[in-house]
Amino acid sequence: MNQMLDSTNVAMLQALAEHYAAAVTLEAALVVQFDLAPEEDVWHVVLAEGQSPTVQAGPHADARFVIVLSAETLARLYTGDLAPLTAAGRAHITDPAPLDFRLGAGVTLTPAVYAELIAFVQRFFNASEPRRILLGAEHARVVHGGHAVVMFYDPGFRSAWYLLHQGERLNAPGDTNPYPQAFVFLSGEGRAKIGDHEITVRANEAYHIPPHTEHIVWNDREEPLTLLFMAWGAGA
Repeated sequence: MNQMLDSTNVAMLQALAEHYAAAVTLEAALVVQFDLAPEEDVWHVVLAEGQSPTVQAGPHADARFVIVLSAETLARLYTGDLAPLTAAGRAHITDPAPLDFRLGAGVTLTPAVYAELIAFVQRFFNASEPRRILLGAEHARVVHGGHAVVMFYDPGFRSAWYLLHQGERLNAPGDTNPYPQAFVFLSGEGRAKIGDHEITVRANEAYHIPPHTEHIVWNDREEPLTLLFMAWGAGA
């Protein structure tokens, strides 16, 4: 392992851990392991209320979460070039992503544990105050068929920015969700199918999507189409 890269990774993890410890009230000690693949550089962070966080080399048997990412992804997260949930975003839980995870020994993936993991990821890797996320194609990844910047998740709320180039489609036929949603179109013009309605959509328009309603957007124009996605309610 390159010593300079090694020390840089430690410095970034230490700075992120210190900011996280200052911003979050911990109810119990938390150990999170970071596997920097393919560098095979493994570290763990120990966080406890009232104590300075520590970054130590190697795996930890009591890690609650194991975060898997590359040193390049860590650097992009650290500088804010890539938003945490954008790095972790995927259409299906089994899809690969720049920021992946495993659960620690004895930890079961329940809805509560998944919510805890999402809260940790988006808070730990975003050290800006107030929290800022950069929008634009250069900060996006392709998720659900569109170039996405996943913004903020909280219990009962999620949000993302999308860009669709000509010929690209957000979501697949039959895609529905059990909670209400909205599309807010920012620029461009395209087409959408919401339930039984196929419509032309334009900048400065917003559309409500009731629960269990099919919702697809596609761009058949040369100009890019950009929009905000929001969802709320139980399960969002």
